[in-house]
Amino acid sequence: MFMNMYIYLLVFISSMFMFVYYYNYLLITLISLEFVMISLLMMLSMILMFSNNMTLIIYYLVFMVCESVLGLSLLIILIRSYGNNNIKLMSLNMW
Repeated sequence: MFMNMYIYLLVFISSMFMFVYYYNYLLITLISLEFVMISLLMMLSMILMFSNNMTLIIYYLVFMVCESVLGLSLLIILIRSYGNNNIKLMSLNMW
């Protein structure tokens, strides 16, 4: 049981590292943010399995889906307006 928790913690830490290290690219940050949410979901489900409180997991899943849809819609808007998924192109300081 605790071995699974260590694996989920390792996925959480590695995805947070990817989120911080590759902040220039929007698609990679969205994917790493989804891995953070999935690892938190797995840890939360392991903890709440013993208390038989599964309604909190349903609320978390709804929040996770809404966050991913919002991120994908922002990605589509940015790609249509700027041409690629590079965040640095949005900055006006480069001009």
